[in-house]
Amino acid sequence: MSLCDLGLKNKAVRDLDIPEVPLVKLDTLWLQIGGTLCNLECTHCFISCGPKNHTHEMMNLKEVQGRLLESKDLGVRDYYITGGEVFMNPDIFEILAAILEYGPLDVLTNGTLITLGKAARLREIQSKSSHRLQFRVSMESFDEKLNDLTRGENSFNKAAEGISNLNSFGFSPILTVTRNWDEAKEAEMEEGFYNFLKSLNISEPRVKILPGFLLGQLAVNTRNYLGHEHVTKECFENYDITNLQCATSRMATKTGVYVCPILVDNDKARMGETIKETLHPFPLAHSACYTCRITGMTCKSN
Repeated sequence: MSLCDLGLKNKAVRDLDIPEVPLVKLDTLWLQIGGTLCNLECTHCFISCGPKNHTHEMMNLKEVQGRLLESKDLGVRDYYITGGEVFMNPDIFEILAAILEYGPLDVLTNGTLITLGKAARLREIQSKSSHRLQFRVSMESFDEKLNDLTRGENSFNKAAEGISNLNSFGFSPILTVTRNWDEAKEAEMEEGFYNFLKSLNISEPRVKILPGFLLGQLAVNTRNYLGHEHVTKECFENYDITNLQCATSRMATKTGVYVCPILVDNDKARMGETIKETLHPFPLAHSACYTCRITGMTCKSN
């Protein structure tokens, strides 16, 4: 049990002393390029993305260019794009090239739509930029049946093919996995994922393991957060609050700017129309903040 748990277990929600996280500096800008549209319907997706989810629409090239101009004036150093599935966006290649004019870029994708032809075009885009283009491909298991149980039929083979296609053109994607096993199996699972990447001839296998957030489909299929699963100031007595990702980043969507990628379905996490309007502290009132605190989690690749 964490110190945060110990401090909150017997404390009523109405008595919580909610801390605020300051924005120390705006290092990273996230962009919801894919909106909430996705070709997959994963059973644990925290914003319930799918082929019919239009909660957030895709961003077009002009909208991205506007956010990039804002970000330049605010000193943003690197960029991340996510969705939904970013490769469903018809402007994706133009968007990638535009962002790479401003800084290094990490692309979050399920990998299932990356053909050899698309991988070749991605290499062409990278060759024209001095900034690094990096990919994170999400899967759930190195076992085909277990993976497809969460992500849908044939998603394992399509993602593996996408990873191989990226590798063929010199990209070494990071495999991103949501933890769905006991801590005792951590080493075994990590080894399994590294071996999976090696089987695809990835020369520099990298794995990023994320905690599950009890939101969206995961809340539907497992449980919601419990009453004590919140943070208070007590949770940060021996932990620097600025270690949280929201102290150095913001998430821009088609319709506004949010505190982080996890909370784009929460109206209270929408901080303004422009990035500049969001350069102020944010109250950690949502239970998802509890997950970030007790796991030390960051959505970033490092």
